[in-house]
Amino acid sequence: MSVTWEPAPLKGTPPEPRSGHTFTVVGTKAYLFGGVGRKDGKACALGDLHALDLNNSELLNWTGEVGGPGPSPRSRHTCTAVKHFLVVVGGLNHRVRHNDVWIFDTKQKKWTELKVQAKDAEDIPSPRAHHTATLVGNQLFLFGGYAGHGKSCDDLHVLDFGTALEEKATDVVHPTWSKPVLKGKGPSPRFDHSTTWFPNKLAILGGRDNMTMHGDVHHLCLDTMTWLEEGKEKPKPYSFDIANHRLMGIESVPNHKMFCLTGKKGPNAFLNHVDVMDCGSMVWTTPNAVGEPPAPREDAAMTYDPKTCKILMFGGWSNRWLGDTWQLNVSPIIGPPYAVFNVDPDIGPVFGETEVTIHGMQFKQAEKIEVCFKTGKTEVISPGTFVDATKITCMTPNFEEFGAVEVEIRVNINNEGWTVNKMRFRYFANTSAKNCLAFGPGINERTVAKYGVEIPFLILAKDTCNAKRTSGGDDFIVEVTKEDDPRAPKGTVRLVDLDNGLHEVYYSVPSAGRYRIDVGYDDLGEPQEIIPIRGSPFLMDFEDPWTYKRTSGAAPLKRKFGQITSLSNDKVALFGGSDDGVSVLTTGADGWTWDTASADGQPAARKFHGQTGAGGKLVVFGGASLGGEEMDDLSTFTVEGTKGSWQTVEGVKPYRAMKSRHQLIRDEKEAAEEAAAEAAAAEKAAAE
Repeated sequence: MSVTWEPAPLKGTPPEPRSGHTFTVVGTKAYLFGGVGRKDGKACALGDLHALDLNNSELLNWTGEVGGPGPSPRSRHTCTAVKHFLVVVGGLNHRVRHNDVWIFDTKQKKWTELKVQAKDAEDIPSPRAHHTATLVGNQLFLFGGYAGHGKSCDDLHVLDFGTALEEKATDVVHPTWSKPVLKGKGPSPRFDHSTTWFPNKLAILGGRDNMTMHGDVHHLCLDTMTWLEEGKEKPKPYSFDIANHRLMGIESVPNHKMFCLTGKKGPNAFLNHVDVMDCGSMVWTTPNAVGEPPAPREDAAMTYDPKTCKILMFGGWSNRWLGDTWQLNVSPIIGPPYAVFNVDPDIGPVFGETEVTIHGMQFKQAEKIEVCFKTGKTEVISPGTFVDATKITCMTPNFEEFGAVEVEIRVNINNEGWTVNKMRFRYFANTSAKNCLAFGPGINERTVAKYGVEIPFLILAKDTCNAKRTSGGDDFIVEVTKEDDPRAPKGTVRLVDLDNGLHEVYYSVPSAGRYRIDVGYDDLGEPQEIIPIRGSPFLMDFEDPWTYKRTSGAAPLKRKFGQITSLSNDKVALFGGSDDGVSVLTTGADGWTWDTASADGQPAARKFHGQTGAGGKLVVFGGASLGGEEMDDLSTFTVEGTKGSWQTVEGVKPYRAMKSRHQLIRDEKEAAEEAAAEAAAAEKAAAE
């Protein structure tokens, strides 16, 4: 973002050069009042009021002095716009300081001194200059200043206007000064500081006292009247000490912006800088300033014209009084009274015609809604459609001429200005099947593949420019068939879109043999056409994953409900499901051999039993007899060579199923009820 300095285009006779004056916009005019300069060749305080007509932004017009008799000449006062009034407070004329309040009615073009009441004398600010006055709602907050005789101020006073500025007030309420009770530790006494308002806070930056300059920043929470001096809410100090500068809070969407301009950072070290703080992030930045800037200065007067988004500046001090008029275009930073946040979807094909929804705030129905798609110096504008205050829709324009690029989207409603929030949209070129690649073990013919075991590979999506896709959504079709028998059962496939141009493919086949893997891209056209990707189809050979061992010895008969358990590194035991004894399989290096152990001591034949190996022994528990009778005995089988022996474990309590928590609660409840019934019966019997 950049701001642009330029001398204001003027006609008419500007006011005399000066400093310590004020410049205030009300409606279509900017009013300049007071200051100190030369009159009749002598340095003195000034009391003139001049108007600058802003109706024609191409040629501003100084229309001369306005108003009749008003405040006495003064400088370093404050002048604040309240409704259609100018409110002037305090100021200095030579060594005389004021605390009076004057209002200028811009409609009637008439000055009136405002008589302000107070409950206590201390509620009234002492005569002072170099202070600040900031409008907060309908009240004026006056802070700090210099009261003479070496006294800098740190007090805060609030001016409530009552009904003084009402045109038709039925009940008269007098304006009053008050001094609110503040919490926390606020700024030290100071003058030549600057103050501004942004939502719920009063901000004070810099200034000086009789000894030193300041660069600290203070925020007063207006909800609790507490200085925010601790934790995350404590504002960071400015980048350097500064005084006689201008601090200006300007409404912007979604966050106000605070501008700090001109001033000085040391004796004769005048400034012409522009710094901006986003009041949401509380981060200061220095935007690029286009154009030849004005001469560095302090004590300049500035005001903001919301209709043109320009800051207007007149005069100041730079070892001489200045009488130039400048304007600073801040519209690229302030933007219009609406903002954009995000767009959904944020990606679309380069040929356009994708409907997108722009989310933001304070949109409004209008005859003209424009949506700009911009990259570099290239921009294409599409019409937008109002949905509600937070949504606008539009169709993306064709960007094939400019390629698959990322663009910035901005919105303009009724020519009130383009949004300044950054919102990105990515164009992508159409996926090209002939440019897409597949790689990985699942299509590498050197892979030793086994049927029944899932095997992966990757698909890399590329567009017509042979560039890697950076998003997902492509529809790839993978089919796995047996090469010599297309009617045989097909392989099972699952795809995972990684949403970055890569797609994971996992597949398995049901039997051994050579399989054909077809990988195609569905271009979603009508009629449907599956286009093979580069290198497709792929061929893969699959082997049987099982190894079939020859065994010697008497193998056990087929049975149901038998269980096989590992007893050691080279022995497994089969038991149950028949009247046969334990069959032991020895899996030695010289071959695999079956043997049947002696049935001596063997427990009754069974099924559905528990069986495990522990310490080289086979442990058998419970189950059911082959006839179906439940059992709860416990036996072990110890391997001895290729045979072994059984042993029944005695003295083990019979197994009982554990009760559930709900059953225990029910049992306790029933026991309590039985005990209560017995007690009642005993009591009744005793009574009889």
